[in-house]
Amino acid sequence: MATAEPETETESVTETTATDTDTSGAGTESDTTDTDSSVPELTREEMLRLLEPDPELTDEEKALRALHIVCCRELTEHDPKSNADVCTRFSSFNIALFDLDQESEAIHGPRLQELTSSQQSSAVQSSVNVISLKVADSDVGYPISVFGTVLARDDADYRCVYLFRRDRDDPQFIESPEDMLTLTGPNRGLVVPDTIFFEFNLKIKGDGTTGDRDFSKGVIEHYPVPLEKGPKAELLSSWLSTVELVLAPVPYSVAATVKISILNGPCDAPFSSKITAWTAGDTESHVILYDEHESRAMGGRRLIGDGGSIALSRDLVAVHVPSALYDDEYEEIALSVCFTSRDGDGGRRFAIMVPMSFRWRLPGQPFWKGRLARMLTKDGALFL
Repeated sequence: MATAEPETETESVTETTATDTDTSGAGTESDTTDTDSSVPELTREEMLRLLEPDPELTDEEKALRALHIVCCRELTEHDPKSNADVCTRFSSFNIALFDLDQESEAIHGPRLQELTSSQQSSAVQSSVNVISLKVADSDVGYPISVFGTVLARDDADYRCVYLFRRDRDDPQFIESPEDMLTLTGPNRGLVVPDTIFFEFNLKIKGDGTTGDRDFSKGVIEHYPVPLEKGPKAELLSSWLSTVELVLAPVPYSVAATVKISILNGPCDAPFSSKITAWTAGDTESHVILYDEHESRAMGGRRLIGDGGSIALSRDLVAVHVPSALYDDEYEEIALSVCFTSRDGDGGRRFAIMVPMSFRWRLPGQPFWKGRLARMLTKDGALFL
């Protein structure tokens, strides 16, 4: 995906302090001594690995490896659902000096039209569209109020790219397994040359501050399969739930940013519609850009912004770049957008394919945009 070059160096943005602790033996009740409970004890196998002579590692590298093991131990918790100790956060490479909470600083790459053909071939990369996230099973039943974070880490910098982030004071109310968590990200295209990581830390809100409970914690590692098409469901069973994350692979992709505005008609009236988007060649994977019911559940958020722009919950979709783009024969990069109206007529549905390259090549507004918009509502018009 056309994006900024990934960082090649990891800055030391956190301090990890290791406290001396006795790990020489198991001991008995009579001879055990107090230790610092903030630093978990290393297992015998971990200690043996640290003590093994390795002439290829410098003293600094050995120290970093030791700190990495300590960090992983601090992130390890007992999962009652699997009855096993699991590392609840990303730890696939040395995280001794890695800030797990820092947001990604990778930005959008240049517009495709600004690149030469040779630059385009090296700029586009495989990606995924995050289709949906829902609680497939709840051990505590429904309804529940869910808050916390779900984020992605990709090859760009492995920093946090948030998909879902809600505070305790603003939880999402889930009434059934069919209810989807309202996603607000990613805010940039995800780069997936190999593995992408999805990190979960969800809680359910209790009656008081002490009544909150861990609901879903852990990491999903998604491995793209070459030439795979259609959506794929990834499951994470942990603590009190099983969550389902649906992803759709997009090979050779660019990031398309969508903006939808009301051209005429009342901007203060409710926009009772659902807007979804999908890419050419994958009509099954619909990315929800706007849902009036879910948007109102966000609380206090304006549905119609300045200039009549609709406040989309998500505005970015990964779009496939046809191989013909690199050949003499031209083929459009297309994104389909569907409007489902919930008006008094019982609901209407209209879809349109937006040729992305046409929008980039010509700055004007094609006539069909206004004509389609008038079909959508009796009181006004929309512009895509």
